[in-house]
Amino acid sequence: MAVLFGSAKTAVKIKGYGDGFLLSVDPKASEDHLLKATIRIFRQLRNLAAGALVQVDAGSWAGSSLWADRLAPVLQDRFAVSGVLPYGEPPESEGAEIIATPSASETQVLTGRVRSGQRVTTERHLVVLGDVNPGGEVVAGGDIYVMGSLRGTAMAGSPGDSTSIVMALDYRPMQLQIGSHVADHHTPGKPGQVVYASVVDGEVVVADYLQENPFAKAPVLTWRT
Repeated sequence: MAVLFGSAKTAVKIKGYGDGFLLSVDPKASEDHLLKATIRIFRQLRNLAAGALVQVDAGSWAGSSLWADRLAPVLQDRFAVSGVLPYGEPPESEGAEIIATPSASETQVLTGRVRSGQRVTTERHLVVLGDVNPGGEVVAGGDIYVMGSLRGTAMAGSPGDSTSIVMALDYRPMQLQIGSHVADHHTPGKPGQVVYASVVDGEVVVADYLQENPFAKAPVLTWRT
């Protein structure tokens, strides 16, 4: 998304970011000025804002969280954005729960590692471009794909969908559940081997992703819901 509004002289700038927008605000400006400037920018966006996820960057996690909370009611009520979240990663000392806000896509993408004490939840498929550390937890209504090490807890197909899978480049989960089926053993993947877990005959089993591609028999391109 190549939308870009604002200039070096303005206290509010916006640009396309992922499946939504990144809104940069100057925390030194007055609340009234930032609110008016933000409304003016979103009026220019018109229908592009509807359903978009907006992340707010105020230069620090605390500032971004503060301004995300202040702007959320305005942007959601007036411009129908899907959500307003602070930009960046919370301090490691905070055991924050991150809720992925649904968008037009059937998949949520999270960039960065899930640290101990953090919980990521989404009603859709989840792709983590990073690691899930021990003590971290990822929960998805569909599949979970970890483009790194899975060493925490993963719960796919929540609640009750046993057709989902969990895939990781480095598969070493502390706990794993697919639908209502909990893995009673944890078979780590071999170095350099991509594996996935699925439910077969009522049990969670682990297989080589490349040798037993779970999507190899798909007849046509389709949305996976």
